[in-house]
Amino acid sequence: MNALPLNKLQPVGLDELNSDASLLTRKDRKYIVPISLVRSLVDQSDLMVLEIDGLRSFRYESVYFDTPERVSYLAAAHKRRRRFKVRTRSYLDSGLCSLEVKT
Repeated sequence: MNALPLNKLQPVGLDELNSDASLLTRKDRKYIVPISLVRSLVDQSDLMVLEIDGLRSFRYESVYFDTPERVSYLAAAHKRRRRFKVRTRSYLDSGLCSLEVKT
């Protein structure tokens, strides 16, 4: 399978991305779509791709935290409206690590 042509996309740096993201209330939706649709979106949109030190793909490791009663896991599994997630994310290529609390 051919890789997506990410080299066609304009780059965005981490500082700019974080600055813009701090002004947003993020809502995630995840969909499975045919690769042909993804290729079409990449070819026809004004998407940008994160670029750090010339790299456009990155390795990371996440560690999730929960209570002994698995409150966070069970709230997500049962689609509770009010829930939380706490994790560390280590970016293996840069050595950076952050603690994220999502509500």
